[in-house]
Amino acid sequence: MRRAALTALAVCAGLIGLAGPSLADSQILRDQSAHSEALGGPLDYSLYLPPSYKGGELRFPTIYLLHGYGGGASDWLDAGGLAATADRLIAQGRIPETIVVMPALGNNWYVDNPDPGGVAAETALATDLREHIDQRYRTLPRRESRAIAGLSMGGYGAIRLALHRPDLYVAAASLSGAILTDLAPGEQVTGLQLELFGPVFGKPFDPARFNAANVFAPLSRFDDPAEVPPIYLASGDDDYFGLHHGAMALFAAMEARGNRVELRITDGGRTWELWAKSLPDALIFLGAQLAPAE
Repeated sequence: MRRAALTALAVCAGLIGLAGPSLADSQILRDQSAHSEALGGPLDYSLYLPPSYKGGELRFPTIYLLHGYGGGASDWLDAGGLAATADRLIAQGRIPETIVVMPALGNNWYVDNPDPGGVAAETALATDLREHIDQRYRTLPRRESRAIAGLSMGGYGAIRLALHRPDLYVAAASLSGAILTDLAPGEQVTGLQLELFGPVFGKPFDPARFNAANVFAPLSRFDDPAEVPPIYLASGDDDYFGLHHGAMALFAAMEARGNRVELRITDGGRTWELWAKSLPDALIFLGAQLAPAE
């Protein structure tokens, strides 16, 4: 009886091995660095390489996963459970094997600030890091195989980059994204918002400049709704900044235009517990848009 059980387990293990790569074969690379002309120096990042990357010749789609305000390149690994989540979803066949890039770009809102001393964070990410990743790793260096996502400030950055640069990203996802509606002339933002924005949108803060960079601005530029990258929006209903209202406003604006957009408002606040729980559905959404490995 014992021998029969062990034989059955061995057969099952063999079948699992035939079904796909071992989860242990995925790799995490921390403390990586790319030279950025836009930054005039290094751009640090972490990387998740899927199981079949090791020892193979396949080329893979890529997801750029952005941190929030005050965050860094290891946040999604240490607090968000990215590696375990990606391993599980790949093993279940729910997402394609995908390279995940997690850059560190400070509190620059992923925009280019043209002011003296300003940081060209968008160019550093969308040009310098993208070219570095595509040259160094076995990516599929085309729009159909590249998506972007993030949380809070990174959620804002992911959505605005996808909408302002649809030539680069096939889809985007935002978790508790720092999405605010456009500001009316003379409308004031809160003191806390001004503190978080820093000098990124002018010093003093320039509402017109903010609106031009915002996620709503590019929607009217698309003649065909199908040209707009699919967008996934998720937020907690207890967000202490009230940013779930911004997600709902963007959802309504995109839905009215016939754009492809999904919205999830879930119970919770601005916590890693919520973001880690929301990450699988966001990755599944993005994975459905990505061209698979070749």
